[in-house]
Amino acid sequence: MPPVILKELGKPSNAMREFATLLGIFFYLYNSAILSQCFVLKNSTESNSTSTTLTPTMNDSLSRSFSSNTMEYRLKYEELVIPGRNVSDLLEIVFRNYDKRIRPFYGVQTLHLDLEMLILSFGEISETSMDFEVDLYLGQFWQDPRLAFGINRTIILGGASCEKLWLPDTFFVNSIDTRIRKMVFSNKKVWIDLSNGSMMLSARLVTKNSCKLDLRNYPLDEQTCHLAFESFSYEAIDLTYKWRSEIGSDIFIYDNEMAQFDIVSAKRYLKHPVYHSPTFSGLTATIIFRRRSMYYIFQMYIPCVCIVALSWVSFWINHEAVPARVALSITTVLTISYMRGSVNAGMPRVSYLKSIDYFLLGGFVFIFMTLLEYVLVLKQSRKLTLQEDEEVKNEYELTENGGEDPDRKPLLVTVAVDGKSYRFKQSLEDMENGSGSNPRRKSSVQERKRKQSLASRLKPFFAKRARRDKLGILQAVKQRFRSEKGVHYMDQYSRILFPLGYAAFLSIYFVIYVVN
Repeated sequence: MPPVILKELGKPSNAMREFATLLGIFFYLYNSAILSQCFVLKNSTESNSTSTTLTPTMNDSLSRSFSSNTMEYRLKYEELVIPGRNVSDLLEIVFRNYDKRIRPFYGVQTLHLDLEMLILSFGEISETSMDFEVDLYLGQFWQDPRLAFGINRTIILGGASCEKLWLPDTFFVNSIDTRIRKMVFSNKKVWIDLSNGSMMLSARLVTKNSCKLDLRNYPLDEQTCHLAFESFSYEAIDLTYKWRSEIGSDIFIYDNEMAQFDIVSAKRYLKHPVYHSPTFSGLTATIIFRRRSMYYIFQMYIPCVCIVALSWVSFWINHEAVPARVALSITTVLTISYMRGSVNAGMPRVSYLKSIDYFLLGGFVFIFMTLLEYVLVLKQSRKLTLQEDEEVKNEYELTENGGEDPDRKPLLVTVAVDGKSYRFKQSLEDMENGSGSNPRRKSSVQERKRKQSLASRLKPFFAKRARRDKLGILQAVKQRFRSEKGVHYMDQYSRILFPLGYAAFLSIYFVIYVVN
């Protein structure tokens, strides 16, 4: 309050001081100097008639302006508040006699509940726990005659206000964990049409549901998962479900991107024979996922094929180089065994073999057969060596028992060149005569050379080639697989048979698991 006016009022009493304090609060709230001055003028006139000359009076125009502004604001305020107040009063009257424990049409008829859903996104599908997660909007539509007032007005209640109404107890039959999204308040609302009592409950849910995965074709598989809806309390004679859209129509998916899967389809269906009982009404949403196999092609299939092909390098290594061939075979066996372990580390322990298991086991078998082939090569080569040693020993014993000159006994000469050993048998008489250990073979070669005519040696190149083309297929194959010098015949056959066998295995595998 201005100090000049307090001075004119004289020494105030305690009651006047409290009154002045209230006037000050009123002054700061309305921020109107005109109201405060009029109020002081009125009080000063009652208490002291001499003080009225110091306070200005409110003129008629200002008073009329203030009254009109107040009335206009009051009209706007009433216009904005009265409709909501009326609905609030209406709901108070309704809830006074409304029992949310009783379903609509109780004892009269079956309640028909319509469902609609919108899928926002999918979480990852877990093979270990066999479940999947989905974020969705679920809308439920029904009619409650207790809210039909014939008023052309709709109201929306959210949060805790929804708990005052009867709501359906719909749940996911195969749910592991279901919760309502919550930022500040729960993401759910109830929409009410006061004309006929039509209602809609909309909520954003995050649900984790079980999905029985069939991993026989893993990682070239498709998985079918279900969302099964059913009432927890009300049987089919009390409550029935139906889709608002057509049966078999597609469910809209806002974000269909997943890391490991492509979404093939998401459709609406009726009751599922596995999840639903005949007593209750229910609906099913079926989603089909196809696994993206490109990751496994680059991380599993191509490396496995390369490891199997690497094991065939041992066929081009000399069979007498035992450490090199054994080390290569053991390394490839351990590598493919580690790949099998890493694939199955994140998979459930199912009782059947998966597609990737067949592929890795096939590669393991071919690598293991490579190692067995080398064992047979070693056994065959050692057997030939023992036979040669036995022949030499027998010839030596015959010569010794025949009483011949010791100087004329056969000599055994062994020559090692580049890790290969060669044995020669000659006697002193053969060396003096300049003949080898096998004179018959040498003479036969000389005879064939003498029998060969000069005309046959001077035939043109194209004539020889034409004669070679006349050979049959069997002779050509035999000539191609004729044993090379220093190469075991089993290694030479394995160079062709192993790649052909593995190519046939790959063809059969991909025809079975990809085409089908």
